[in-house]
Amino acid sequence: MAAAPFPFAAEAAALASSVLWAGAGIVFRRMRGVVPAAALNFTKNGVATMCFAVVGLALVGRPYPTHVPLASQGWLVLSGLVGLAVCDTFLLRAMMEIGPRRATLLMLTAPVLVFVGALFPPFSQTDALSDPWTIVGAALALGGVALTSLEAPDLEVDPARARRGVIDGLVAGVLQAVGVLLARMGLADGAAPQDAAMIRLAAGTAGLAVGAVALGQVATWGRSLVAPGTLRTVAIAAFFGTFLGILLNQCGLAWSERTGIVSTLNALAPVWLIPMSRVFLGERHGRWAWLSTVVALAGVALLSR
Repeated sequence: MAAAPFPFAAEAAALASSVLWAGAGIVFRRMRGVVPAAALNFTKNGVATMCFAVVGLALVGRPYPTHVPLASQGWLVLSGLVGLAVCDTFLLRAMMEIGPRRATLLMLTAPVLVFVGALFPPFSQTDALSDPWTIVGAALALGGVALTSLEAPDLEVDPARARRGVIDGLVAGVLQAVGVLLARMGLADGAAPQDAAMIRLAAGTAGLAVGAVALGQVATWGRSLVAPGTLRTVAIAAFFGTFLGILLNQCGLAWSERTGIVSTLNALAPVWLIPMSRVFLGERHGRWAWLSTVVALAGVALLSR
């Protein structure tokens, strides 16, 4: 564990990470109808990849961690394709359809699915079942997500769009869990967290670029991104929300003596998005919005113990 630069630095980094991601979610929601979700995802991942490359070049003299064992790189590349290329595209689509708060809340299914996936080989962490609070945490997290069905829509949307957004958010949660489990395999094979972030981002960006070429979307993506102010806005949101968000997340985990607290603080984006989406997007939030968010986060906190 790295030494924290000041007291409660880990907690501060985790809180800042969740706030930055919430702010980026507001910007990404405003891109609806301006930039396709996949093009938005390619840009945010690409900006973060370049930033990590610059950091790597400055700190260790190389932009890409070629020293990481090939087996570890393989797992991390798969994790980046699943968790950053495909998953985040579904997540951004969900944000555009049902708003960033509800989409981010649906992603809290991922910790539950990671817990379930870790029960099986090669992880076989079945001892977690002996802790009843872990089971309670999983139930609360899923219950909080389920409570979102009782909320009034954040904005006036047609039912078909709302259904698509919920499905996209749930699919993103499943893919996020798969990406996390694959990343765990890469970390177990010898990659450091900062190296893993770079490999995953590079793989996700490359995967989206290949997809754009294969599907003939390069021109469409290019036209949407060159609209006045669009690329600059997305790049700024990606720098703060993706690059700095990931960097602060890693710092929080590296500095913390209690990773459960940091993991819970990192998951607070849906809480910040309640007032932020009200102010910046004009979304409406009632008691069910608060209840579903608090219940789901309580579950995540128990799962992260």
